[in-house]
Amino acid sequence: MSRPGRAGRLFRSLYARLALVYLASLIVMSLGTAWIAVGQFDHLGREWLQRSQLNLASNLKHVLEAPLSAGVDSAGTNEAAKRIMTINPALSLYVLDAHGKVIDAYGHGKCGVGQTISLTAIHELLSAMPMLPVYATVPCHGGKNVFSAAPVTIGPAHTPGYLFVVLEAKTHMSMVGMWQTSSISRSLLIAGGVALLLSAGLGLLLFALLTRRFSRLTRAVQRFARGDYSQRIEPVADDEIGQASRAFNELAATIEAQLGALRENDRQRRELVANLSHDFRTPLTSLRGYAQQLRAGLSSTEHNQREQLDAILNNVSRLSHLADQLSLLARVDVSERPLRIDTFPFAELAHDIAGKFGPQAHDAGVALSVECADTTLQVAADLEMIDRALTNLVDNALRATAPGGRVQIRAHAEAGDLAVSVIDDGVGLSAEELPLVTQRFYRTASGRTPGDGTGLGLAIVAEICERHDSRLTLVSTPGAGTQANFRLALA
Repeated sequence: MSRPGRAGRLFRSLYARLALVYLASLIVMSLGTAWIAVGQFDHLGREWLQRSQLNLASNLKHVLEAPLSAGVDSAGTNEAAKRIMTINPALSLYVLDAHGKVIDAYGHGKCGVGQTISLTAIHELLSAMPMLPVYATVPCHGGKNVFSAAPVTIGPAHTPGYLFVVLEAKTHMSMVGMWQTSSISRSLLIAGGVALLLSAGLGLLLFALLTRRFSRLTRAVQRFARGDYSQRIEPVADDEIGQASRAFNELAATIEAQLGALRENDRQRRELVANLSHDFRTPLTSLRGYAQQLRAGLSSTEHNQREQLDAILNNVSRLSHLADQLSLLARVDVSERPLRIDTFPFAELAHDIAGKFGPQAHDAGVALSVECADTTLQVAADLEMIDRALTNLVDNALRATAPGGRVQIRAHAEAGDLAVSVIDDGVGLSAEELPLVTQRFYRTASGRTPGDGTGLGLAIVAEICERHDSRLTLVSTPGAGTQANFRLALA
């Protein structure tokens, strides 16, 4: 699976999500504010119209009061209303009774006569301090509108009523219309747009400063997870991020101290193994010497004593081999010691090892050979360790191969490395044993008889391969043999 690109990682980052939510919220709030502002402009226009003509009905009352005393439908009333509407044709005049019922209308074909207008709105407008704008549902005008009103007396009986004047408040305007026709609205819209951009920029900058500390903490944790245990973060503030940084520093210090203690314990363990294996060699060498002297002094008739001394010598040899393996394992396992990298021809090393095991292979009836087409290929590796790894692999292969079998060392260049294989046609390994044979002191079912190995050979080879950034792989079939593979860097 391909790793996501930088753009993909940025889009999925905390900063991108915070920025997206912030910008979306800012845009929604701006649109909502603009919508509310347009509506408030409409209310402001109606308020201004009503406030500027609040006393219009009172003024018209002086013109209509005398004609109204003759009746709402008198010639004088109609003539006076006609003159008023000629001067201001945008007005609509209604005469209401004391209950708000329209008893006469002037203009628009007497529309609205018989309908009722709410007295609550009229009383609110006529109060000492009305809260403008005051709306009333106006007949024949399709909804609520602002108005002016004044109490009047009607007819010879001076019946109380109201003069109701509708103010045509066509103040609603879209945002586009406001932008095109109003310099104040245009200035306000420009200022709002600039404020929106500044808010977006400052918000993104603040989020970047906030998430940068998160990113620094994340990178430190990632480097720590990759093995850089010296990573620490300097807290810059006593907030949640600073507390998380201090907690990480404390955790990192604890883990680093524990790892240091583990390394020291491991070093002491390896030194103990190396010292013990070294101390074993002197008494074992002395024991072998005495046993050999005793065996040499026996006569040909003392068969029992000869067999007992042979058993002693075999066990001494096995213990000496085990001590050597433990000593080598302790040396190989010390990760603090740098490799002694040399450049050497691998074919020469392979032929040396084949020559060293030649007598053993001849006695076992096994054909040992080397196949290295290009003898000039040189590798960069620790010669001593590679010698030990190849020695252990050939030794294991010879032990696992029956008389008449074959063991072969192969090497060829492949993808910039040297691919090395040790192949035998011996007893092979079962699928259950393959992942276990590189563990220390594990011995296969065919090698569990006394004197047939220590269980350290392949473990040492695996350690050596790991030190060389390689890996030991085993391919085996029971009864058909085993192939051990590893790779070395070409010089």
